[in-house]
Amino acid sequence: MTGATEGMVGGGYYDANSSFQAKVAASGNSLLEQAAAALMVAPGCQATVADYGCSEGRNSMAIVGEALTLLAARGATDMAVLHNDLPTNDWGTLAANLAGPQSYLKVFPAVRALFAPHGFFERVTLPASITLGMSGSAAHWLSRQPTDTDMPRTLYRSDAPQDQLPKILAQAASDWESFLAARAEELQPGGVLLVQMLGSDGAVDPVRVSAAGLMTLMNVCILTLVDDGEIPSDVYAGYCFPVVPRTIAEATAPLAGPLADRLELIHCGLTPVASPYQVAFDKTGDAATFARDYTAFTRAFSESTLRAGVFRFARGGADNAANRMYALMQKALAAHPGDYPFDDLTLAVMVRRRG
Repeated sequence: MTGATEGMVGGGYYDANSSFQAKVAASGNSLLEQAAAALMVAPGCQATVADYGCSEGRNSMAIVGEALTLLAARGATDMAVLHNDLPTNDWGTLAANLAGPQSYLKVFPAVRALFAPHGFFERVTLPASITLGMSGSAAHWLSRQPTDTDMPRTLYRSDAPQDQLPKILAQAASDWESFLAARAEELQPGGVLLVQMLGSDGAVDPVRVSAAGLMTLMNVCILTLVDDGEIPSDVYAGYCFPVVPRTIAEATAPLAGPLADRLELIHCGLTPVASPYQVAFDKTGDAATFARDYTAFTRAFSESTLRAGVFRFARGGADNAANRMYALMQKALAAHPGDYPFDDLTLAVMVRRRG
């Protein structure tokens, strides 16, 4: 994903502030069972699970463990797990999680854990080597910034000017096709891939886009820095936050077109997943804690890309700009906790390798 992000904030920070991503993974448990049942592999086969976009790994431990349990029930004997993310990922924390008490290796000590430090828009491992692939809360990232964008007062797909939106959607479509084409090479014939990512409801007008409220708040906070002269206005005008939630039509287009001869669509659907920060606030009414946790969640996934694309150009330095932006965000959420909801539609796509 060179050019869009260098991965999530490391040092255990992402693990500690990604309970929403954990809920997304848990929401796909029944789909994971369906994926394992859809495998067309012989009993007693060797099996490799791939975790695309693993980050620091805490959220992977349970879902990978469930996948291994399902494969063992299908008769798989020798098993391995391939953890994939960018070379700049916090691999040290992932290794610590694999050695920790919640690791799937506690239940499956004979399983071999492998690291694949490479962007997932290309093939990351050997052809026809993956039995069951999974990707949670990662495939909505773009490989690079859309070219020649001019969005001086906006940040995201949901509020992009109409003359700029086609550039963003074109980059997202190209990246999604590249992601699927790489998996088509890596999956064994009869192997299955399950992807969960941010989605959009294209059946309504305007399109309902996941995280639109959150991105509105981020935009407001960064524009404060732009208007204060802290961040150059031309830098911000050329920046688009490189996450694009897809509609069902956008997600299935390559499977009905260029990849139809290699990948078979099994499932594609949208499921709302509630924000755990909102759920806690609704129970307690504690706006300060809500603002702190919601801001930390946002910082965990967004800071690296904002540093690369915006904050490094700040007059007072990247650290100062980042700290000020997230402080503004936390203050706004504490004062107006209902104004910037994290409205999520999780898009799940399941495909099987033909042949």
